[in-house]
Amino acid sequence: MLMLVSESVSRTQTVAAVARELSLTLNFFADSDALRQALNHKSRRIVLLREADFNEAIVDALSEHGDVRCGVILSTGREALRSSQKAALIEAAAEHAHIEQISKLKDVDTLAEAARACRRSMLTVSKEELDQAIENREFVIQYQPKVERSTDTDWVTREAEALLRWRHPRHGLMGPLEFLPEVEAFGLIGPVSEYVLHEAASQLVKWHEQGLELNSCINLAPSLLNDPNLAAEYATIVMGYGLEAGRFTFEVTEHDVANSDAPHLKALQALRDKGFRISLDDFGVAASSLSTFEQLPFDEIKIHRSALMRANANPVTQHVLAAVTGLAHNLGISVCAEGVEDQETFEFLKTIQCDKMQGFLISEAVMPDIVRKVYHTKDDVEDVA
Repeated sequence: MLMLVSESVSRTQTVAAVARELSLTLNFFADSDALRQALNHKSRRIVLLREADFNEAIVDALSEHGDVRCGVILSTGREALRSSQKAALIEAAAEHAHIEQISKLKDVDTLAEAARACRRSMLTVSKEELDQAIENREFVIQYQPKVERSTDTDWVTREAEALLRWRHPRHGLMGPLEFLPEVEAFGLIGPVSEYVLHEAASQLVKWHEQGLELNSCINLAPSLLNDPNLAAEYATIVMGYGLEAGRFTFEVTEHDVANSDAPHLKALQALRDKGFRISLDDFGVAASSLSTFEQLPFDEIKIHRSALMRANANPVTQHVLAAVTGLAHNLGISVCAEGVEDQETFEFLKTIQCDKMQGFLISEAVMPDIVRKVYHTKDDVEDVA
């Protein structure tokens, strides 16, 4: 689930903390046109606005996407709104979205409760269904291979990302965006994440028995990093399969990288101390990320597909990605690019010495029995799934 935040709110620690607690992905927008574009998807969104942002154009953007499950948090004084023309706008917006009004934008608890209320309004799956899914093992894991540089012309697959799906008894195969908000809301992210880890560990053992040696990458919800026992519990799980922690990379989407003393970063360090690898997912080459690059407990950065898209049309972005890759290598950090979908992007990433690539050009997410023993690429990426 995304939290779309008006740039007038800015990138505050409060917003970052709430996004992390609720496992929301943060995106910022400048105006109604940018919001309209961000809403042009089927995923669920929470929109965070100040009163000054709330106008007819914003309401129009919400109304154009009435089929999108959406919540709006409006930071304003209630009395001011009741006495202003915007009361009518709120009534109009409420026809297309769940509206929460708050007066304390800088208060974490206030903002978090409003975000939870928006999330609750968009839930479509019951806790009973999720409990049953865990008990009946209705969740399935698909694996998206990554190719890794072996030589200048040879790339092989040494790891695959475990991606959660739900084979719902009525709705069929559901993607994570269709049920992970419910998993978070009902406090089931811990059991579901352990389910994924068990499945991924078991699959590594099965692949080994088939002569296939792969490592596993697993997405880790930011809300789990509040658990001080997480590292020890995960280490116990993988040891139970006779596997080393280094066979697993946890991918974390981290929005608040500026504060290297934050508790969640200490949790990541605890995972590293147990031997797990940590990847910074959705890395967007932001200045705040670069300023504390050397202080963060990450073994890998994963360049977001949006940065690759910009690089395709912007030589400056290409130079920035090349510089970021060089800096990461100097710090002993590997670089993975996601969303590699064409040969031109693949060739560009080769020139900047990117270590790993992932995307539809390499392979889509597949069931484990389709993953082949070895993936090779010479001049072209081919025959990978």
